[in-house]
Amino acid sequence: AALLKELKADSADHGCVVVMEVSTGYVKAIANLGRTRAGTYQETFNYAVGESSEPGSTFKLASFLVALEDGKIDLNTMISTGNGTVTYSGREMSDSHHGGYGTITAQQVFEKSSNVGTSKLIYQSYAAHPQAYIDGLYRMSLNKPLQLQFGGEGRPYIKNTRSKYWSALSLPWMSIGYEVAITPLQTLTLYNAVANQGKMVRPLFVREIRQNGRVIATYPPEVINPAIASPATIQKAMILLKGVVERGTASAIKNPVYSIAGKTGTARVALNNKGYGEGSNVRYKGSFVGFFPAD
Repeated sequence: AALLKELKADSADHGCVVVMEVSTGYVKAIANLGRTRAGTYQETFNYAVGESSEPGSTFKLASFLVALEDGKIDLNTMISTGNGTVTYSGREMSDSHHGGYGTITAQQVFEKSSNVGTSKLIYQSYAAHPQAYIDGLYRMSLNKPLQLQFGGEGRPYIKNTRSKYWSALSLPWMSIGYEVAITPLQTLTLYNAVANQGKMVRPLFVREIRQNGRVIATYPPEVINPAIASPATIQKAMILLKGVVERGTASAIKNPVYSIAGKTGTARVALNNKGYGEGSNVRYKGSFVGFFPAD
């Protein structure tokens, strides 16, 4: 019902929501709705599992985790975002906030979801050795399918520097969630690992199978990666994600009852081979990933 309400409010094409238990990876709830030709919404495709696409700003968590783990940045690292634009190899990247944020800390970059700040932090850290950034993403198992209990999973796409599609634009654009592809469930699994103190568990849809009331098969939680980062890095990621809700782009969901940690994402949707569109032709994908209570 909540998903349907949001889809109608935004006249969205489709959407999904997944609720996962942190320690086990057990999926408590999942819903997928797509708009029909008649304008109504129906569950016709499992977008959460099957749609692998550019995630946009929710991927910034992965970039920060890599840079923090490698000791390239800290939460108080200062970075100039200037007037909110930066150019890489002739292509301009901009922040949604016109006029920019000036010089701010890495933590503020994350809370405000600054494209300029994030890309500059990653570019300055890894431009000389971009494969080290890719290695960091692979270290967190982000390039591997989740190997779910059923078929239809969209494949993650995180190219490395040996790919024929690698260019001078790849490092800065990948850092903010473009030129990569990942499913909503794969994104959720990364955030769940942070909530789970760094332990990444496989999403679990079926806990047991019964026949005539007798249990004939059980499926206990499975660990994909015992530690996607060090405890110190995970704690810093927790601070970043709490800050997004306390002071940043997700402050609208802040409430006095319990604390929430998470990250918003907005990505321009590529229109096949026609780029990302301009003006009224631009299509966006909005998302939020998080966990509660945050502590």
